[in-house]
Amino acid sequence: MAEPVRKQKKKTVRRRRPGLLSIVAVLAMFVCLGLFVLALVQIDLLPSHILLTGAVILAVSLLIYVILWFKFARKTAARVICWLVAVALACGFFVGADYLKKTDEVFDNVTNLTDRIANTVSLVSLKKDNIDNVSDLNGKTVGTVPEADPEGIAKGLQEVQSKASVSVQDYPDVISCVQALYDGEVQAVLIPDNTRQIIHETDGFFEFQTDSNVLQQTVWYTDRTKSAANDPDSVADITRDPFTVLISGNDSYGSLNENSRSDVNMLLTIDPRTQVVLITSIPRDSYLTMSCKKDETACSPVDDKLTHTGLYGVGTTESTIEDYLGIEINYTVRVNFSSLVNLVDAMGGIDVEIPEGLEVDTFYANGTEGVKAGWNHLEGERALAFARERHAYQDGDNQRIRNQQQVMRALIDKIISPELLFRYPALMDAVSVAFETNMPADQIKSFLRYELLRRPNWQIISYAIAGEPDTQLSGTIGSYVAVTIPRPEMTEAARTLILMTENGDSADAIRSYAEAHSVDAAGSLSVDQQRAERAAGMGEVYVPEEDAGYAPVYGTEDDTSEDDVLYEDAGTVPQGNDFSDPEDDAGSFEYTYE
Repeated sequence: MAEPVRKQKKKTVRRRRPGLLSIVAVLAMFVCLGLFVLALVQIDLLPSHILLTGAVILAVSLLIYVILWFKFARKTAARVICWLVAVALACGFFVGADYLKKTDEVFDNVTNLTDRIANTVSLVSLKKDNIDNVSDLNGKTVGTVPEADPEGIAKGLQEVQSKASVSVQDYPDVISCVQALYDGEVQAVLIPDNTRQIIHETDGFFEFQTDSNVLQQTVWYTDRTKSAANDPDSVADITRDPFTVLISGNDSYGSLNENSRSDVNMLLTIDPRTQVVLITSIPRDSYLTMSCKKDETACSPVDDKLTHTGLYGVGTTESTIEDYLGIEINYTVRVNFSSLVNLVDAMGGIDVEIPEGLEVDTFYANGTEGVKAGWNHLEGERALAFARERHAYQDGDNQRIRNQQQVMRALIDKIISPELLFRYPALMDAVSVAFETNMPADQIKSFLRYELLRRPNWQIISYAIAGEPDTQLSGTIGSYVAVTIPRPEMTEAARTLILMTENGDSADAIRSYAEAHSVDAAGSLSVDQQRAERAAGMGEVYVPEEDAGYAPVYGTEDDTSEDDVLYEDAGTVPQGNDFSDPEDDAGSFEYTYE
């Protein structure tokens, strides 16, 4: 008899419900996505339609991922992998939102000019007098110049008298006050610090920086007036209209809320239509009439070196250059030594390649280790010294410009490298205090949006104005100093190049004009002038044999003012320097970033 057929039970697959950890991971992923999208909206770097489309695609993609995960991931290993992916996405969105938040804060920091300006007065003694502390001035005399800064001198003197019993002797100007210090009439002087930093430019006080001690510095603050705020002359559309930016490099470390000399003066004229950037360099010692139309309370219209205009604020530098070239500057950017040091360090250093013959054992600028032939990795301080070095090179200022361009290219290479992602927070912290600009944040974002979407192929052309060495009266110091008299034909050429860029001329036309009006084309300097410039580039002295009067002495003791010169009797200057067959630089160069 056949066995009865057993009825087989149908197996049922029980679908596991998502666990608590899975649900938490999914919620975290969508919350972090929301934070990321919100950060993108707030930073406003992407057009609305691209942002909306991207957000929808991301949200739908994640939703599909979650459905597939919960429906088909049955094995433990698959569920763990899906959970880890969700956590990784949540972390990625959260970090991205944080990066965007930091970036947005940078825009606010660099465009939010402080309402207060720092002012400093310094109490200075001579090292030979062995006065190392304020208390050492008990029973001694302090020289002051009340007219130089009435409020600051009063505050500084009050602080001095709280620490020592001193007599006070007033002088009509800083030079006579410092002379009294050297003559022993006073044992210390209380003077504005921005004036202290340029005293060594004056005949007879070349060694002041190395001869003196700063015993005390009193910092006080004044409100930034409306005129001192230096409002921009904004263009209507920064992605379509040409504009000019002044880059003012201050010769100081630390905060940017204190005025100091403008040792780097570069104009960037940018035309987004033709994708041309013209960089115009103006010698720091150019002898110009100071313009005070940006802040009439800061200065008086005297003749002085361009670098001294920075002592009265970037607005004074801007208006002086505007009047000199007959152009309009739309925006300003201020940087200082700390800016470059902090940026390079935040990026983990930069790499520069040094050709054979341009090695430097030790940088004059700050005494740091130099560079060897081949590739060199530079941290912040060495990068700064490399960008400032002049005395070590036979080609002097021309080589310094090349070094600065190489540093810029190395920074750009770092910015576009994947390594930046790991250093992004540190970089944003550095950028937030690295520079100060009056360009509104919305215009910076508009230009960055243009750069991200259009990826323009910028043609960058440089032109440098040359000049003749001379000695003229400094309105700031009140004595004669070494200056540069800009060559009129090169001044006019610089103005024409800026107007050509603004008018939409092609890069080839602008480049051709720059080359045709360079130093060589404008007319070579005399042999003696060329030898003097070559000597200056090496930190040495060239004295023509027929010169029976005065000779310029180039010093390197205080490289914060490395181009300043003093004048002393030619008979005391060592002779015999030979700088035969000098060569002029072309005066312009061009390169391309893609």
